[in-house]
Amino acid sequence: MVELPFAEVILIGRHLRVGDLHTFLNTAPLRDLRKADIQPPTAADASGRSAQTFLVEVEVHLGGVVRRASVQGRDIYASTAPLVVEAVGRVLKAPPARGGVFAPGELFDARDFLAAVAPRLLS
Repeated sequence: MVELPFAEVILIGRHLRVGDLHTFLNTAPLRDLRKADIQPPTAADASGRSAQTFLVEVEVHLGGVVRRASVQGRDIYASTAPLVVEAVGRVLKAPPARGGVFAPGELFDARDFLAAVAPRLLS
């Protein structure tokens, strides 16, 4: 794994007051993308999603208290589109008061947003 600074980190850091923010990414999938003979994943069921899995873990430290949350699912690419569609639908229904770029947490209640997609995509 390698720690990488991504735009999401910048958005989170702007949205929340944090002392330290670290993002880590498993680099094995990135190495796979560079292989000349790489094949796309095959469908694992009638939904067309692959058997590949993903996991996002968050750990927050405040004083002596540690809070953890995680979300996992199958086929990150098949999961991304419904998340984007949900976000766009919500923005169209209730546009932000001002324009610009936002962290998802600035616009949406996390529990409500994830509950809207979780039964199909995430656990």
